[in-house]
Amino acid sequence: MKGCYMEKTKILGIIIVVFFILIVGRESDGQESKSSPSQSINIVVILDTSDRVSKERNPNQAAKDIEIAKDLVNFYYEGARRKMFSTQNCLAFVVPNQPEVPPISPEIIRNLKIWPTRKDQRIGEKAFTQMKEDLLTAIDELYQLLEKQKEFTGSDIWKWFRASGEAYLKKDMQNYVICISDGYLDFNKKIQDKRPKIGKKTSYIPYIQVVQFRKDPNWESRFDGEGHGLLEIGKDFSSYNVRFLMVEIKLRHMLDLLILEKYWRTWLESMGINDSEFMEAQPDPQIVKEKIAAFVSQNR
Repeated sequence: MKGCYMEKTKILGIIIVVFFILIVGRESDGQESKSSPSQSINIVVILDTSDRVSKERNPNQAAKDIEIAKDLVNFYYEGARRKMFSTQNCLAFVVPNQPEVPPISPEIIRNLKIWPTRKDQRIGEKAFTQMKEDLLTAIDELYQLLEKQKEFTGSDIWKWFRASGEAYLKKDMQNYVICISDGYLDFNKKIQDKRPKIGKKTSYIPYIQVVQFRKDPNWESRFDGEGHGLLEIGKDFSSYNVRFLMVEIKLRHMLDLLILEKYWRTWLESMGINDSEFMEAQPDPQIVKEKIAAFVSQNR
């Protein structure tokens, strides 16, 4: 057990070092790397707080989400410490609304981010530490609230991109959007029946269509030929330099991953987001943390 603990500690140390290199913007041999690691970064974490985190349906999912989220906060903070708290890098957690469910309180939402305002402004360790503690507290308060929530109608990630994506993405930075979600983007039937759709294009992923695609070896040709997919939102983020990662995809059937990826990729590409990765849920949150660290360390 001791050897296993030491090995995990060593792996975590390597992850933190990789993250530091990105955050601090280290130069190699006195020259800036061709991949411009010194470019400021903006990390936006989308939290899917639908019934995937309900205590009754998935007793352990909320704890996993919290662990992943808090690790990201600590990585960000340690990187800022290395730069003496003079940084323009940004970190924000966003919680898409659930239709017909009261929104999360503004006090919690307000503290779910660390956004230094000016380049090379030294905020100071005390103030930066307070931002970090406020953010960690807000994460706890968010999930405590969700634990008491009685109704979950579905996390409206589609609407978040349409209404708020532009406000959170930054043109002068490398943007990393990390979505913690089961991947299905569906809603309660009473909500889903009211959702916008045009022809085969919908503002949700129709589960009945996913089931039909499973049974068809030529489903991808049908997807393209019949015009299936998520409804375009009329936004172009191609000038924002965005990379997208979805983790904690919890498959309802072993054939669903490629189908879900097709829905998400075609929709993201319609917004000019052409760099996307997808990862199934892992029993060990450490695996997810390593994936996120590797994802953020690739500055393409």
